[in-house]
Amino acid sequence: MTGNQSTVENAKEKLDRWLKDGITTPGGKLPSERELGELLGIKRMTLRQALLNLEAESKIFRKDRKGWFVTQPRFNYSPELSASFQRAAIEQGREPSWGFTEKSRTSDIPETLAPLIAVTPSTELYRITGWGALEGHKVFYHETYINPEVAPGFIEQLENHSFSSVWEKCYQKETVVKKLIFKPVRMPGDISKYLGGSAGMPAILIEKHRADQQGNIVQIDIEYWRFEAVDLIINL
Repeated sequence: MTGNQSTVENAKEKLDRWLKDGITTPGGKLPSERELGELLGIKRMTLRQALLNLEAESKIFRKDRKGWFVTQPRFNYSPELSASFQRAAIEQGREPSWGFTEKSRTSDIPETLAPLIAVTPSTELYRITGWGALEGHKVFYHETYINPEVAPGFIEQLENHSFSSVWEKCYQKETVVKKLIFKPVRMPGDISKYLGGSAGMPAILIEKHRADQQGNIVQIDIEYWRFEAVDLIINL
């Protein structure tokens, strides 16, 4: 181990002990890097490398222009289930919040979304984007696509309801998850800004295909989760 590596490792251990003492609670903001360096007697550049190492271990996370925060408990997410984010979070004793950023139509239909128009042709899709948060910290961003020929007026019906409830109440369709795709990715800049992060931050991408009772794909969700915020649990 080189002298620099040893110095960074020592700084990391000192920071780790400080975190374990619980001086800053989960979700809480750490002091500024200058204050933290003075408090723990660590040089600025060494401290920055130690913070990045702890971020890689999911012990802390960063918000662009807001500083460092102690990682919250991970959200247990079973993406094959139809339970809404709100209900699942409340069942885990968390405080969820969410919002929509866009409800529009798009004529850009890449190959990924082709299953939505395989049975019922359409030149446009509904595009609905939004975010979900736990205890005030945004943890995921989503893009949802629906064929307007299958569910006319869906974006007007959605308001602040869950997607599954709108399918059931307005279109008499019960949806189930038919296909899941998981990918580790670097989050694009236009998406990371919604989560308070910087372009290229590590994330988990989940692509979810929902089908109706006849097995036709009626909704495709593309979700970007902060990698330190979620545990994926598939119940077989």
